[in-house]
Amino acid sequence: MNKELELINEKLDFLTEQVMITRRKQDELAELKEDLTPILSDLFQTAVTELDEISAHFSYEDLIDLMKKLLRNTRTLIALFEQLESMTDLIRDVMPLSKDVFVTVLEKADELEKKGLFKLLKDGENLAEKGLEAYSSGELGSPEKVSLFRLLRELNQPEVKRTLFILLTVLKTLGAQSPNQSTNH
Repeated sequence: MNKELELINEKLDFLTEQVMITRRKQDELAELKEDLTPILSDLFQTAVTELDEISAHFSYEDLIDLMKKLLRNTRTLIALFEQLESMTDLIRDVMPLSKDVFVTVLEKADELEKKGLFKLLKDGENLAEKGLEAYSSGELGSPEKVSLFRLLRELNQPEVKRTLFILLTVLKTLGAQSPNQSTNH
């Protein structure tokens, strides 16, 4: 009987301990509920206020449709984000290279500017525009017979002399290059 009483006491102690643990958990949950109630109430009120401000532009059906589309297109969105990450990595890798290329291009452009290439191109453009204007206005005309004396008279005009000088200078410069230089460029 003592053994039975002892066994009952052990069980009673165990049950008492379980009740105490349960009681502590209930107290903790009650305390948590007390702490969270004002916070959740405030959160709910804030959500209601914020949703009320956008209610003219938003409906719950819109939210449901959005959620459905997000769920339907999850794989597409994941793939899109992966591509975006890859693009970001590519840009991060290319930026230092592009800076070097940009600096090299600027240096080469500066070198060509110092050599007068851009001025030559601008002069050539102006010359071509004037020639096109003269051609389209009919100034150039095509006389059937041009005498040698007329050509010599035209060669005596200052504009013709300037144009021929420019053309001859360009031709001279091109001719001065060795055959290897002209094929490499």
